Amino acid sequence: MLTSKLIKKDNKAVIELNGTADTISSEIVFMEFEKAFDEGCSEFEFDLSEVQYVCSATLRAFIRAQKLCNQNKFDMYLTGASDGIKEIFEITGFSSIICFK
Repeated sequence: MLTSKLIKKDNKAVIELNGTADTISSEIVFMEFEKAFDEGCSEFEFDLSEVQYVCSATLRAFIRAQKLCNQNKFDMYLTGASDGIKEIFEITGFSSIICFK
């Protein structure tokens, strides 16, 4: 199960995710992003340091968020991802779309 915590600082949103991002909980990723987006944030950091796994539905949620950021010229990036999580993004080709810091 995935849990999240949204921390806002000025126009930056840090979304801390914790747990396993399975199909059932994957929508949490986009809901937290959308909440911060609607509240006027223009920079989005997803902290994945406590995430053990991401499924394809979670990857789609990140892509949806990245697409909205691109349309609005906002910044979005992932931090703290383990090598295993990064490998999932690389295998799917999403590492060329989503920035890791």
